[in-house]
Amino acid sequence: MIKIKHTALLLVLFLSIQDFRAEPPPKSRYKRTGNGTRLNFGTGLNFYSINENHGSNPKQKPSFTFGFRREVLVSRDYKAYILFGMDYALHGLTYQSYYFQPDSIHFYNKKFDYTYALSLNEIQIPFQFKYLLRRADNSPFSPYFLVGYHLRYMLPGILKVSQDGLVVKNDLPEMKFRNYLVSDKINASVSASLGWQRNNLSDKKGSFFIELNFQYGFSQYYFQTNYSAASMFINGTMVTLFLGTKF
Repeated sequence: MIKIKHTALLLVLFLSIQDFRAEPPPKSRYKRTGNGTRLNFGTGLNFYSINENHGSNPKQKPSFTFGFRREVLVSRDYKAYILFGMDYALHGLTYQSYYFQPDSIHFYNKKFDYTYALSLNEIQIPFQFKYLLRRADNSPFSPYFLVGYHLRYMLPGILKVSQDGLVVKNDLPEMKFRNYLVSDKINASVSASLGWQRNNLSDKKGSFFIELNFQYGFSQYYFQTNYSAASMFINGTMVTLFLGTKF
């Protein structure tokens, strides 16, 4: 069922793009306002929830995202584009939970005396559709909206467990998705964005953009160790402000 959902989303995105396919515009203008490469950097807010039976008080850590997109013009009116590329995202949270000593009996007594500081690393492969509200070839600025589907690959996390400021454990746990595609390290998310860009109408002027992105993941993620609580599932929703340039 989950794989059918992901396939259907990709199919809808593909069919929506077909309506905007077009013959290539004139070469000189096509270079400035058509195809291009975008570089982006972002930071923002992440909203986390955890399994409250095994932990409490989740708080976000600083988050950063950077990456690139290849942007391809697909309409005659310089308004519709498809984008694909790659992002690296670093985000994380702290929360209170159990810590079990080696060879000890695991008592789940709701006493969350240990602080977990978990940093999450992931690679994302986005496929996006962008539509401008003003033409890119004759308007100095264009607001736009953007929707997308992102494949996510989880890299090992960075974990520090402490009690009263004293570190008791440093680790690099393998992060996994509770529901996954192909591998337990792979799942996906969907996104929606509102943005504003300055168009490159001259070879002497650069193009830049600012974009507010909302991203929702399909699956919780987790890690398993012999010292932490079982079934500590984490869910996160990301709101990111991107700045970038296109050339």
